[in-house]
Amino acid sequence: MTNPFHEPAESGDSDDAVWEDLVRRLEADPAAAPDAPPGDSPGTDASGTVPPGANTPRGVDPQLFRMHPALTGPRDYEGPEDDDDGAFIPEEPPALGSGNPLLNLAWICAAGAPMALLLLAIFWRRAPMPLWIGLVVIAVAAAVFLFARLPRHRQDDDDGARV
Repeated sequence: MTNPFHEPAESGDSDDAVWEDLVRRLEADPAAAPDAPPGDSPGTDASGTVPPGANTPRGVDPQLFRMHPALTGPRDYEGPEDDDDGAFIPEEPPALGSGNPLLNLAWICAAGAPMALLLLAIFWRRAPMPLWIGLVVIAVAAAVFLFARLPRHRQDDDDGARV
């Protein structure tokens, strides 16, 4: 499909020929091109061989690659295999229902009451007013309880590795 805003080509414009040549060269396999004279491909000399250091990145000493032929890039680096490198290994978390029952109830009320209010607003608009007020009071009381249980002072020996 052509671009509707594309202006017509001028008489001396050879974009199509350049494009077809580019596609042909990209699809061609350089190793299977016997008609290409030696030295045509980048990085080869007149004999058709790749001189040492021809494929090295700019600014890198080719001598370095001759000394270390298996030298890899920075993302290929693998550090020493150490089983215990001093990293933090967390303990197994407790089961969900094994905590403080009052705290679990507060979380359920703090999350469940707003959801219940939303469902009431969608499906049962004529719900009794005490139900609406009761759900709001439960949600606010649970949120206040949870905020009251937050720690007030920072522990100096805590490095933040535990949540």
